[in-house]
Order: sequence, then structure tokens, then C-alpha cells
Amino acid sequence: MTTRAASRPGPPAGSGITRAGGRRAFVRRTVVALSVNGLSSVGNLMVSVSVARGESLSRLGQFALAFSIYVLVIGLVRTAVTEAVLAARTGPARHEITRGTRRAGAVAVLAGLLTAATGVVVGADYLTVTGLALPGLVVYDYVKAISIGVGGTRVALAQEGVWLGCTALAVGAAVVASVPPFMIFVCWAFSGAVIGVVVALRLRYDVVPGWGLDRRGTRVAASFAAQFLVTTGSAQLALSALAATAGVAVVGALGAARTVFGPVTLLMTTLSSLIVPYLAQTRPETGRARLRVAGSVVALTVGVMLPLVLMVCLLPDDIGRAVLGDNWHAARPLLPLLSVEALLAPIALVAFAGHRVAHAGGRALAIGVVLGPLRIATIVAGGVLFGAGGAAGALAVLALVSAVCWWSSYLRLGGRKGVVR
Repeated sequence: MTTRAASRPGPPAGSGITRAGGRRAFVRRTVVALSVNGLSSVGNLMVSVSVARGESLSRLGQFALAFSIYVLVIGLVRTAVTEAVLAARTGPARHEITRGTRRAGAVAVLAGLLTAATGVVVGADYLTVTGLALPGLVVYDYVKAISIGVGGTRVALAQEGVWLGCTALAVGAAVVASVPPFMIFVCWAFSGAVIGVVVALRLRYDVVPGWGLDRRGTRVAASFAAQFLVTTGSAQLALSALAATAGVAVVGALGAARTVFGPVTLLMTTLSSLIVPYLAQTRPETGRARLRVAGSVVALTVGVMLPLVLMVCLLPDDIGRAVLGDNWHAARPLLPLLSVEALLAPIALVAFAGHRVAHAGGRALAIGVVLGPLRIATIVAGGVLFGAGGAAGALAVLALVSAVCWWSSYLRLGGRKGVVR
């Protein structure tokens, strides 16, 4: 067995694929991921602040919906496609990376067409642009996640730096030429899409959309995709329902508050690319081992996020008005509630990643079927009855319920031999 492993051919040169490594490599990749997330946070914050300062609360709500769809599709592809590649025990092979790229593109093209068509029908230009840029943006995120998780980390750093530079140029040009905030969003979306495709081609990834005939992989992907939509994704889906029932202004207030929490949110979205391969390597089998391994990951992630969450929650009014303009008065009361959600979300994320590594798709879907409708109904009810504050309070409560459910299930996965029940 040892001889066979030693003779196994490695990834081809120039592919950007390496082995994930052990604990030391995990720490190194964590530092790189934080650096990449920092660059991403700055770029997205530039766009969000520009829109929040220059648009009305209703237009800000439209932007929040568009960005929510972007987050939804990125999360869907990561859950259904990217994490399947990252969960390979000995590191993904070249053909797995290529197949993942094609599958990510297929999901993105379908979602992009639906989003762009919806934007045209309802006259929402933010939605239209998001739909057109989605295929490239999904490829961008796929390459970044693979690079951070098991590939060459310099690729993720380089592409994020270039995207940040393009965004900064767009913001600077808009300030000088008094361009509407919408044009900054256009530059941000399409520059990211172009960079993603160019980097994928340079790494010789096949970007032609396609799914293939792998039935087992398709079933697992569909299971986790459905689970994502009814759990984490349901929070994004709830925004559309909230806009239809409570009004776009309520979504705009939440969007303004989330703009301030932008760096915290984007930090959490990168954690799965590190947590999944780490848990895949350790593969703890008993409940005590799971608690020890996953608990250390939770302590690390929450410890990193806590200072940033506190800084955002205690933001002075002068700085808040400088960031959000007149929309600060609607966002300020929501920050304490959103801070609770921000700290509880990574705790649930670790337990969910454990389900992903254990291939417990059925159990994950069962949890999602319970939490998803509850999430949408609670957020909509809170928004209709109590406005933006009620919706934010619902997010905090649901984050606690989600963390308890996922951890309760994760600690009971399998028996002494690690067989998933």
C-alpha cells in the first residue's frame, strides 16, 4: 500500500494543484485565506459603501437583493460542487478539478440566465447585471476556493489583488467623474467575471459548462445543494420574500447594516474552503474526537471574528454616517442583533462541514427541511410585524437554533467505527 501511494503520479505542472498538507499547512493556508478575505472584504466594502451612500433606501434594497443572489449562487456551487472536490481524502486529481469547473459553470449559467431575465422583466438593473456576470464570478470563486484549499495559494492572492485594483480604479474614477454608484457595481461585477475566466484558462481548467453522467456524484451534489437552499441559502431566499411582503425599504435597511458587517460576512464565506479539507484529513470517528477536532476549529474561527464583530457593533455614529450616509439611522439599531448572527454562523458551519466530509447528505437534508421553511417564515413574519428590527432579531434567533441542531447531529454521526447512521 505504501509503495502504491509513493508511485502515484502527482498533479501536472502548472495546474496549481498541490497537497493540502497537515496542521502546519492548515495554519499557513489559514493565513493566506485571511489575507485573501481581507482583499475581498475591502473590494466588496468599496462597492457596498458607494451604493449605500449614493442610492436611496429602495435602490439599496435592490442592490441588496442582487448581492444576495450572488452570495446564494456562490454558496450553492461551493456546497454542491467545490466542497465535493475539496473533500477528497488524498487531494483532488486533475480530472476532478476539471469536472468541478465544468459543473460550477453549468450551475452558474442557468442561475445567471434566470437572474438576468428576472431583472429585465421587473426593471431591476442590479439584477440584470448580476445575472450576466454570474458565470464568470462563479468560476472566479471556484478557482479561488480550490487554490486556498488544496492548490497554489499565490493564485488566490494574485487574482484577488487584481480584482481589488480594478474595483479601486472604478471607485476612484466615479469620485472624480461623479459617476452613479450603479456603474461602480457594473465594473466590479464584470471585472471579477473576466478575471475568473482568464485565471481558469491560464490554469488549463475546462470552463465549458457541462455536468457529466456521474450518478453517485450527482445524487450527493443534489442532496447538499437542496440542503443548502433550505438552510443557509434560505436566508438569501427570505430576502426576496421579505421584499415582496414587507417592502424593499426593509431589505434596504438590512442591506445597509450588512454593508457595515461586510468584512465579517465575507470572512465566513472563505472558511469552508479550509475547514472541509482539514476535517477530511483528520476524519474523527468518535463523538469525543469530533468535539476535540471541530471544537478547536470553532475556537480559532470565533476568536478571529470576535474582535472584528465587536468593532463593527460599537461603531461610532460619525464613522457610521461617513460610511452609510443618511441610511445610517436605519442600520444602527440592527447591528447588535446581526453581531449575534455573525458569531453563531461559523459555529454551525463547522458542524455542517463535518456532515459534508462524512457524506451524510441525507441527514443534512433532513435538518435543512426542518430549518429552511422555519427560517423563511420567521424572517418574513418578523419583518412584516416589526420591520427591519424584527427581521434582524429573527436572524439572530435562527442562528442559535441552527448551531444547536447541526452540532447535536454532528456529535451523533456514526458509531465506534465511524459509520454514518
